[in-house]
Amino acid sequence: MKTGHAELDGFISNVEAIVATEKDQRRIVEQVEPLLAKLVQGNLSWLKPQYRQPPKDKVGIASGYGQYCLYRRGKELSVIVFCWGAGQGTPVHDHLSWGVLGFIDGCEQETRYRRIDDGSNPRQAKLQEIGVFSTEKGQTSHVTTPTRDIHRVMNPGNIPSVSIHVYGCDMGSQRRRRYDLETGAIEWYVTPHDSDEIVVPVQ
Repeated sequence: MKTGHAELDGFISNVEAIVATEKDQRRIVEQVEPLLAKLVQGNLSWLKPQYRQPPKDKVGIASGYGQYCLYRRGKELSVIVFCWGAGQGTPVHDHLSWGVLGFIDGCEQETRYRRIDDGSNPRQAKLQEIGVFSTEKGQTSHVTTPTRDIHRVMNPGNIPSVSIHVYGCDMGSQRRRRYDLETGAIEWYVTPHDSDEIVVPVQ
């Protein structure tokens, strides 16, 4: 299936070729990250204007951000545009998947954490902050599980931040965890997509 946009179609084809032959998530990330950097630094005229703004009707934990799926294949791969409104952000959370992030508009502040407990309690975790990183247009970042998987993302700017994320799962149905830094409580949650463009069913 094609999106009709040469830059995006070429990127998706290249990523699919990588994940078809490579199973190690670190090597996948190493190969996908430069491809995503090229995509977000290139011609983005294909990106729909509405994807540069969060939906206005979302409430609760999902308010203030948009999750627009450009492409997904089963539960194995997804390419998504994320948009955070000014001053908006995420809870501390994980992904339980590899992921590569490429930044288009605005800026984002990423605070990374690691677990320092033994992981034996499924309802509690003790986290340690390991750094705060800023990313801007044209830059990339990544996550791998479990060693670089827990973070919080904030948009500290006064315009929406827009980024393209690629995950080794369907992040619209992926069950993952958010963490309360004060109590250590773990809560499972899902963030459904706000829109779907190309959906490839499992063969």
